[in-house]
Amino acid sequence: MNAVWLLMGLLVLSYLGSSLVGGRVLRGIGLPSGAEYVVLGFVVGPSALGLLEPSSLAAFEPVAGVALGWLALVVGLDFGFVGNRRVRPSRMALAVLMSIATGCGVAAAVWFVAARVAPSLEGIDRVLLAAGVGAVSAETTRHAVLWVTQRYSASGTISDLIADIADCDDLGPLLMMGCAFALVPQATAPWPLPFWGWAIVTALIGVVLGLIAVVLLGTDFRLIQSWGVLLGTSLLTIGTSARVGLSPLLAAFAMGVTIAAVSRHREEIVAMVAPTERPVILPALLLAGAYANPNAAPFLPWIVALALVVRFAGKLATGLVFRVASPGARETSPWLGLGLLSSGAMAMSVGLAFALRFPGPVGHTVLFTAAAAAVFGEFVGPQALRATLRKAGELAAPERESLFFGRGLARAGRDATPVEVDTPPSPAAGRGEG
Repeated sequence: MNAVWLLMGLLVLSYLGSSLVGGRVLRGIGLPSGAEYVVLGFVVGPSALGLLEPSSLAAFEPVAGVALGWLALVVGLDFGFVGNRRVRPSRMALAVLMSIATGCGVAAAVWFVAARVAPSLEGIDRVLLAAGVGAVSAETTRHAVLWVTQRYSASGTISDLIADIADCDDLGPLLMMGCAFALVPQATAPWPLPFWGWAIVTALIGVVLGLIAVVLLGTDFRLIQSWGVLLGTSLLTIGTSARVGLSPLLAAFAMGVTIAAVSRHREEIVAMVAPTERPVILPALLLAGAYANPNAAPFLPWIVALALVVRFAGKLATGLVFRVASPGARETSPWLGLGLLSSGAMAMSVGLAFALRFPGPVGHTVLFTAAAAAVFGEFVGPQALRATLRKAGELAAPERESLFFGRGLARAGRDATPVEVDTPPSPAAGRGEG
């Protein structure tokens, strides 16, 4: 398949994503994390059927980089908010801390095991592998959490807690990614900078350009001019950080957080850009799946299996910590953390960014780990979250759905007639809804 056909396919996926925003078509179809688009990309990619050629994928690398940066910008604009409700600073800090702890736990395990299963990796490559796999293992996607809570009309203390955790822990993988990219910058400074100095420079690029965007937006918010400002400054942020070998995702995220914190038009800006998230997510997930290569390195299966096991333990520990720290969650299921295993667009974005920045065994292992975590989380996360909310008595809707469609039958063994269940769009609910 040449680049023209690939472009047409990506445009079709983007249209489907925009249709899902309005609920005009495909309502209720799809997996909550969007893992099916990753699998579709892998099937048609060079590693499976070969319908997409490596040369075609290479032609879209700049487009993929811009798409990933835009997704990070959208996440940053709504960071710390679930709908119109602001997440408490203490809960936000704990969610970010636990996300980083999970990622660092995975990174430490990969670091030690890589010495045995990947002796060819030494020095910086071993560090990048550990940091990348840790970064893609830290996220809990808000899309799967929102999919479950909206499908069953869930509301209550536990529902709010899990939504807050999923919303805030995006910062963890982005920080880890920013530090990893800062280890090997492509630019030189007038004076030597340590990796943490380059990580600060990455964030400062986004902060400075975010402040410039706020000034250009001014006090009189106008839709057409605002689109030009956001697109121009975001492209400048992504391009500048990429040019010096730093993380465009962290820079764009910092830009979004800055605009949201300083601009008096935050709500209007979020309402303007939120509908663009899903039209960008679907093509990005497809490209990420197409880039995934299970044969990239002989040590890949060992690293992926290890990451899944440690991530499982880390998310379980996260649930236990929140049970202790949140009075309203102390009586809930001790398996609360299993509901946090769903992984999605952010982890895949980080994985794809690693594969583009570090092509070869390291980048492809990170990307494949992100894909495996998304697929594994699809089988465990939503079901565990549903069971937790059921035990807490926060499910208002009956359980009469199938995995893929909003229309289904009651559980096996019961005599029931088909029931129509109104479901939110999948695979990803926009950040405008929280």
